[in-house]
Order: sequence, then C-alpha cells, then structure tokens
Amino acid sequence: MTLVFAALVWIAATATAVGAEPEVSIRDKVETMLRGERVEIDGATIAAKTFLSDLYRRRDFRPLWSAAATVELLESIRAIEEDGLNPADYHLIHLEALLAKAQPDSKMWDSEARGLTDLLLTDAFLRLAYHVRFGKLDPEALDSNWNFTGPLLSSDPVSAVQAAIDSGGVREFVDSLKPQHPFYGKLKSALRDYRAIAAKGGWPAIPLGPTLKPGMSDTRIPVLRKRLAVTGDLEVTLANESSTFDASLETAVRAFQQRHGLKPDAAVGKATLAALSATVEVRIDQIRATLERCRWVMHDLPPQFVLVNVAGFQVFWMQNGENTWESAAVVGKPYTRTPTFRADMKYIVLNPTWTVPASIVRNELLPAMRRDPGYLARKHIRHINGRYVQSAGDHNALGRIKLMFPNSHSVYLHDTPSKSFFQETSRSFSHGCVRVQKPFELAALVLDDPAVAEQTLRQEVAKGKSRTINLKHPVPVLILYWTASVARDDRLRFLPDVYDRDPAIVRGLNGPLVPLKRSRVVSPASGAAE
Repeated sequence: MTLVFAALVWIAATATAVGAEPEVSIRDKVETMLRGERVEIDGATIAAKTFLSDLYRRRDFRPLWSAAATVELLESIRAIEEDGLNPADYHLIHLEALLAKAQPDSKMWDSEARGLTDLLLTDAFLRLAYHVRFGKLDPEALDSNWNFTGPLLSSDPVSAVQAAIDSGGVREFVDSLKPQHPFYGKLKSALRDYRAIAAKGGWPAIPLGPTLKPGMSDTRIPVLRKRLAVTGDLEVTLANESSTFDASLETAVRAFQQRHGLKPDAAVGKATLAALSATVEVRIDQIRATLERCRWVMHDLPPQFVLVNVAGFQVFWMQNGENTWESAAVVGKPYTRTPTFRADMKYIVLNPTWTVPASIVRNELLPAMRRDPGYLARKHIRHINGRYVQSAGDHNALGRIKLMFPNSHSVYLHDTPSKSFFQETSRSFSHGCVRVQKPFELAALVLDDPAVAEQTLRQEVAKGKSRTINLKHPVPVLILYWTASVARDDRLRFLPDVYDRDPAIVRGLNGPLVPLKRSRVVSPASGAAE
C-alpha cells in the first residue's frame, strides 16, 4: 500500500468506523498503563507510558493522528535507517498491518481499532523522537562514568509533540531533534556510501601471504588494487591487473593506513591486511555505533570546547562546529582506561607538582621502592604528610603544564616528559589522564587572552616557579570515544576499538528496545524514556 493510498483509506475508514467512540478504547488502555500493567496492541508493546498518558489526558483521550500526520510519521520511520537506527523499533510492521485493515467496508475496522491504531502511532512517534534526541541505548548502562544530560525540548514537551502532530510537521519535528552538527551529517553520508558498497557485494578479500611492499611483484596485488579502489583510496582507473607494487599503489596504501589509524609505511603486513580484510558490514557497524554516540552528546554544544577522542588518540579545539586545531594525545591503557565524561576546564598550572595517586603508589611505586632503595630520590619524589609528591621540573610526570577541569576521576590534560610516545600510532600508555603533544598551544587557546600567547607561557615556565592561571570563562571538555570519524579533509577514518566498546553498542542497536534504568532527561520529557 502506498503512503498516499494509505492516507485516503485512513480518512474513509475513520469516517465510517462503527462502534463506540475511539476515545473509549484510548482511555481504557491509558488507564491500564497507569495501573502499571503491560499494554500490547496487535502484538506491539507500548513503551512511552507516562508521556503518552499525559498527552491523551490533556485532550480528553481524543485521537491525535490525521492522515497527513500519519503519512509523515511513516516516512520518518522508514527514513530513520539513514541514521543507523532500525525502522522495526518504531512499530512499522504493526502499523502497516493495522493500516492495511483500515478498509471502509471492513468488519475488522471499527472505532476501537481506530483508537488503538492512534495509540500505536503515538508510541512510535515518541520512541522515534526520544531515540533521535538521546539515542536508543542508555550510555550510563554501558559506562558508569557517563554524566551527559539534557532536555528533550526547551518548552513544554507535551504541547510541542501535540503541535507537531496537529500541524502536520511530524517529519520536521523529528529532524529538528537530530544532532545538527556537520559531523553527524557527514557520518550519515558515509553510512549511505558504505551501504551502497555493501549492496554491490562489498570488496574482495586479499589472500594471506607475506608482507607486500613497494617494488614487489605478487599475484595478490591486482586484488589489493581492486580492494583499495572500492573505498576510493586508489583511483578506479588504476585498479588494473598489474601485479607490480608501483608508486600509485604505494600512495593508496599509505592513504588507507592513515585512514585506519595504522603506521603509514606502505607495507601491507598483518595489521594492514586485517584492516583491509574487515568486511563492509563491520565498517557499517562502526559508523552506526558512532552515530549513536553522537546522539548521546551532540546537542546544544557551546561555541568553543575541547574535544578528546580517546579512540583516535587526539585532542581537538572546536569553534562554531569546526575543528580548528588538533594535537596527538596519549590516553589510558586498556586496563586503566580514560573515562568518557564532560567537565569544565577552569584553570591551568605551570610547573606543576604531581601527587602520586594511591593506585599507582600501591601497584607501582611501593614495589619499585622495594627493588631499589634509591628510587624515590632518582624520581624526585618525597613522602610528605602521608603522600608521595614529585617536584616540578622536566622530570615531572605531568611535564611543565597541566590543564585542569575538576572531576571525580582525577583526570586532566597535561604535558609529558615522555615525548617519544607521540610517535607511536597506537597511543594507549597512560594511567587514565590525557597527555597532549602540544599542551602550550592548547593552553593559549583556552585562555583566550591576547596577552598570554604560547611563547608567554613558555617564558613563565622557564622561571621555574609553579603558577596557577585561572580561565576568564570555564571551557567545556568533552572526553568521548569514537571509532569512526571524519577528518578535516572530509575523509572517513576508522579507528581501532582499543577498549572493545563497539560490540555492546552494535548489539544494542540490533536488539530489542530496553527501557532506561535512569533517564538522562532533565525536563518533563523524561516520561518518554520509559
């Protein structure tokens, strides 16, 4: 049944529906929900109980949905696949089955069916609105450190939802709740591109064998050319049967390696071959997982903020939706993971001392002291009032500057004396804090003071004294974890899942709807989370 035909049938069937008014069936189901009982309509479970109840009570349980609004909702549900979500989560199959019964002369269609279908449409709409604004999954259930919250709407959400339905602006309403940041749109484009690749059969698998290097000849090289051409790393015209690893192929391999967080040495060894062999479905799942993460956080962002992508080992300075500065970073080891959270940077410290955390004292410092009685002296660490404190200087684990955003995790951004780690491709070496390759440049950006440039800060450090400089205005710091990203050149990047966090998100996206244990909404719209 086409959408237009479905709408015409809906109008005719509603006009000729027999039996009691649809308000009766709507009121009955709402009262059942308010008693805490489960409500199913044609096999579909109603989830948004509180919000839905408030919505219908305000209008004396009269039906909400017109033919035009129904068409827009069905269009929005079908289109949600473009955002990496599953249309089946929004009762699409059940709604299509119910609407197929809506024939004017059908004995199966009466006012009760009209009312129940209206309820199901509303529940689908509320689910859809909530998921595009907050995501399908609850990040708190995946990460106890999560502390991002936000309102569904700035005004009365019940009135806004009703207005969207009454005005026929359902699709516009749904689209307005999606992240508006350009990054989200670029990821959606990438998802569309990779699904198109999947529809054509994906890419060829490269047989196992010895490492392929520039200048070599090998029977696997034509397959390598075709593989790289599919994802645009090699021009299609160069995807020929040549078995020689020539300069054009070398450039293409380096480009692929850079896009996948690998050392760009042009050698197709074990790691590069594994990345080349990952299926298109795996890459699609990475994009979908990142789109879900975007829905968790990419709303109402401030004009300026610091963004840390733990999976990418990078720090960014974001201004008006654009990445204007970036730096390599070192993040936590897999067993001392850098948490994902948001906090406000408030001050920086020049020539900081370092109070060794209790966990490091217990696991590293005390065993080292037992092996080497001179360990503390060599590391410039003193035992002061029950704490171990490392003095300021080039030897200090925090380097010459730290950028502070107070939080319960004792995590911050800082310099480091171990500069060699920045040359590594995979940079998970810290105890959880984030080491920044260009910390003085970042400090100058967040201070936002013409009188305090990077060189000024270095001159202050050279004086050798510890100094705290307060920021004029707090700067938000978002520590996130994205394994798919879009670089400043608009090239799609896939990053290793160093903390193995993607599988849980993909399972959740593919699985059934799970009610949130604790809502992330801080407005009356929280009822939609049920």
